[in-house]
Amino acid sequence: MERGDVPARRVVIADNDPDALELVETDLRLEGHDIVGCAADGRTALRLCRELHPDVLVVDYRMPPGPDGAEVARQVRKDFPGMVVVVFTNYDTAEVFRAVRRAGARLVRKGELEELRRAVAGDSA
Repeated sequence: MERGDVPARRVVIADNDPDALELVETDLRLEGHDIVGCAADGRTALRLCRELHPDVLVVDYRMPPGPDGAEVARQVRKDFPGMVVVVFTNYDTAEVFRAVRRAGARLVRKGELEELRRAVAGDSA
């Protein structure tokens, strides 16, 4: 399915906050994307990416216990260099930003759904 000129992407979403997870899932579905998996922690997100091979992973930064979003991004990008990884978080300190960049991912602040949509669609910023 496509909406406008944006190709539909296969997406895995990971967030330990059920409300945040539901919001992202609903928003991206309405944009025409196929949500192939949802996780509440980093380990499950990694497993889903390895099993489902999505085009995009949207992952929260802080999801205790287990690896944070930057570590999940680093592992996913190592295993699947072509996968788009977006760290969607309220933690946008310089330290978090650097960790996310080093991992090969893009940081988007929670609440900025328009920017998240662009990142999932593959638009660079």
